Amino acid sequence: MEAMAKRRQDASLADAIARPEKAGQVRGRPRDPDLQARVFDTAIALYAQTGWPGFHFDAIARVAGVGKAALYRRWQSRGDLLRATLEARWYEVAAIDTGALDGDLLALARMLFEKLTGPHGSVALHLHADAARFGEMRASTGPWGEKVILQSRLIVRRAIARGEIPATTNHGLIVDAIVGGVTNHVAATPERLRPLMLAQGERFLADLVTLVVRGAAPEG
Repeated sequence: MEAMAKRRQDASLADAIARPEKAGQVRGRPRDPDLQARVFDTAIALYAQTGWPGFHFDAIARVAGVGKAALYRRWQSRGDLLRATLEARWYEVAAIDTGALDGDLLALARMLFEKLTGPHGSVALHLHADAARFGEMRASTGPWGEKVILQSRLIVRRAIARGEIPATTNHGLIVDAIVGGVTNHVAATPERLRPLMLAQGERFLADLVTLVVRGAAPEG
């Protein structure tokens, strides 16, 4: 059922991309309390499929079943909408706080693994490529990216404050080891081995976190 629903959404997105001129023709609708959630769901799926070049209000409005005017009332530009979508549907690092470094890093690694192997995993690839190519997109999402980095490094700062690791620990190095390890593991796994990678994902994440935490622990 989930695969069928995703195929229907993909078909709707493809149709909206091919016929953007029909978006926004519906007017006079009553207020829709689910509009924002529906727009975010549509927007993350569209961005995963097309990246920045295909990320337009026309296609989003058509698939989400809303008028373009409703989108513009909430977001002034497609860059604003993409940033809000990432905040709502992509990394949620601020919610991570287990009270221990290994628990926080495991939660971070698990969140990243699930996003990269999920139905919208290509979002990460588009974000990296689009930021290098499109100034408008980079300017719009830059503050979100910086906030995610700061929130990730806060995990390390809390661990230092608790005395789990030395005060001289490099915040960025710890986070990069986790993020880089997970990202490379997913990207480097051949398609034929993906089922095995997914089945053994939790074990890999636990081993990765153990390696990083042991490396950061004080000597002796």
